[in-house]
Amino acid sequence: MDFSNAALPAHYGLTLTPTFHSQIPANLDPSTVTLPQPFIAVITGAGKGLGYNIALAYARAGCSGLAISSRTQEDLDALGRAIEQVSVKTGRSIDVLKVVADVCSDSDVARLETQVRARWERVDVVIANAGVISAYIPPSSTPTSPSPSPLPSSSNLPQGLVQDSDWGRVLDVNLNGVWRVTRAFLPLLEETKDGPQTVIASCSMAAHSVVSELTPVAYNLSKMAVMRLMECVANDHGKKGVQAFALHPGAVVTPQTRNHAGEKWKDILADDEGLAGAFCVWLSRQRRKWLSGRFVSCNWDVGELEGMRERIVNGDLLKYRMVV
Repeated sequence: MDFSNAALPAHYGLTLTPTFHSQIPANLDPSTVTLPQPFIAVITGAGKGLGYNIALAYARAGCSGLAISSRTQEDLDALGRAIEQVSVKTGRSIDVLKVVADVCSDSDVARLETQVRARWERVDVVIANAGVISAYIPPSSTPTSPSPSPLPSSSNLPQGLVQDSDWGRVLDVNLNGVWRVTRAFLPLLEETKDGPQTVIASCSMAAHSVVSELTPVAYNLSKMAVMRLMECVANDHGKKGVQAFALHPGAVVTPQTRNHAGEKWKDILADDEGLAGAFCVWLSRQRRKWLSGRFVSCNWDVGELEGMRERIVNGDLLKYRMVV
């Protein structure tokens, strides 16, 4: 299968807008944004890769408070220093809360929410970004037990169900982790009536894939479920103002994707690492109820997307439906 953007089926959604962005367009540059004050952002999986850059985007946009979470204190300290550099450069003070937490732990997630509530008594946007992909397997191997980390001898992703023995871990982080974070912060989001009350969950175009030639079944299924979860959040909690979005954050070289084997990845991982963060800032800087509960992609042109508003709302697009 050809996984280039042009060759993907229309229902993958990446080519929804005529213009496809791999770099940050001028109208999404977070350094040109002035977020309303106060503005509190919570980001999980912030220690590396996409989460790290999403945090920096909110710092550049002038959020007043930033709660960053990952499993490693060292990573949070490095991000904290980078945020401080942004603060000095922009002249905007940012109150940073660093919390070591694992999204697979109910108590860790509850502690994160407790500290955010105690610190600011509000939250404007929660970005459930923490995620993993199935552990690599050696060539011609069919592992029988989960591996907690990629195997050093290979960077081949599993294909099919037999090879994908990392199923439970992937679903727990990618789906249950998003559920834990969203569930924990919903009460505070509902209380923050003067904010955008936004949840953004890291999704992927892989949510639409029914083959494991590129990404493993467990990963694909976890992202599909996240899409439906965000739709449920929008439907059940939208009456209290909450907005929820399933975001495809682009195809980016990160510490997690850098080692994926195969020539096909060289052309796919071509998006700017800061694009997702810039799109998140745009998505959450004001209320966008018409997009709530839907799949969105950071590659879309936001001007063209807004021009499709009536079509999207009237057609109830960008959601899963069974064709009968």
